[in-house]
Amino acid sequence: AYCEDQGIRMEVIGAQKYDNMAVVYLSLQDVSGQNRLTEQTDFQDGFTVKMNTQAQEEAKGQTDEIVASFGYGQKMLYFDEETNTIYYEFTITADADSPLSDPLELGSFLIYFDKRSYEEPVSISLSDIKETETVSIRGGQIWGGSDLPDDLIWGRGSSDLPDDLDELTTVLAPGNYAPMPHGEADQWISNIGIINGKLHVQTGKLLHKEFGSTDPNLNLKTPDGYFINPDYVLDLYGDKDCRLLDLEESDYGDAVYRYEEAIFSIDTEELDGYTLCYAGSVYSGVKGRWKVAVNLSDTSRKMRIITNDIPVEGHLFEHMTLSPLGLQVIGSYTGEECMASGMSMAVETADGVIPLHGGGGSLNSQKKTFNLHWNTEAPLDVATVTAVIINDTRIPVQSN
Repeated sequence: AYCEDQGIRMEVIGAQKYDNMAVVYLSLQDVSGQNRLTEQTDFQDGFTVKMNTQAQEEAKGQTDEIVASFGYGQKMLYFDEETNTIYYEFTITADADSPLSDPLELGSFLIYFDKRSYEEPVSISLSDIKETETVSIRGGQIWGGSDLPDDLIWGRGSSDLPDDLDELTTVLAPGNYAPMPHGEADQWISNIGIINGKLHVQTGKLLHKEFGSTDPNLNLKTPDGYFINPDYVLDLYGDKDCRLLDLEESDYGDAVYRYEEAIFSIDTEELDGYTLCYAGSVYSGVKGRWKVAVNLSDTSRKMRIITNDIPVEGHLFEHMTLSPLGLQVIGSYTGEECMASGMSMAVETADGVIPLHGGGGSLNSQKKTFNLHWNTEAPLDVATVTAVIINDTRIPVQSN
């Protein structure tokens, strides 16, 4: 099963069910020719797992509980740079009172292509910083912050409100002073100046974007190479006209911009030689609608399942799933330590023996069980596999 949107193809390669757990092999490919996928490509919070409509109806009205009962973990197995394809392994589990049933529906509305991280100086000379345009705001216009002083500390039994909403605070007027080191248009140095003998640096950011810049971390580098963190940071929000909003009169949906104002207690007469530094990341990605059905009972020709208990040097290989991406093994052991991850793994094909790599996964020392995966260097034609070789033990693989 596969689907395409925004030039990205999502395809289910194979799946296998083990009681209340399923292992699903999934690929993403950029078929647009833009080669947007990277080794950092991820779904993050855009990924969903749920039953299809028919399975939900058969669940006797327990749809909400069933959808909420799923958990999953994902692992990137292989990135084919030549075809711009990423292969993933998903381990999906369900609670005992809401077992897995066919078919499952996997989907996503977000795909993150890449993450670029920065730790760089901001191209601003601090030696020329003087007084600047400021505004006086009520406490209600301070939406939050970090390391706030006592007179701005949150109170009234709520983590959203400063103690005194009417007390006035002087902050920088929002503007567009300088670009950030990453050069993205969604974030900038809004203003910088000296207020009451302290250095204030205000950043601006465009809100309500799925991708782009993360919240910035600012510090000052001294002439001696030491770093000074801000005393505290104020969170402010502005409307489309850059007017700072009051939390008693507005909510986050009214905001267009977020301003973070960092305050530094340093000798403002000796700023020459200090450097303003930025740390943060920029994400790229795409919105879309990807949805594929996974039949857990259909291993297809792309999967081989071995359920015989295979003993190898004190380890029992109970479930082995061979897919184009490698070998998934679930088993148990009798010794003090599990040595399965260090075993030599290979597959025998009509054209020769192909070694497998990895052996990563999870162990349960109390139950003495393991769930491990060995990867191929390139996608494997499972139909050509005649045997799995574990150390010196050859395990024949029957064709479907």
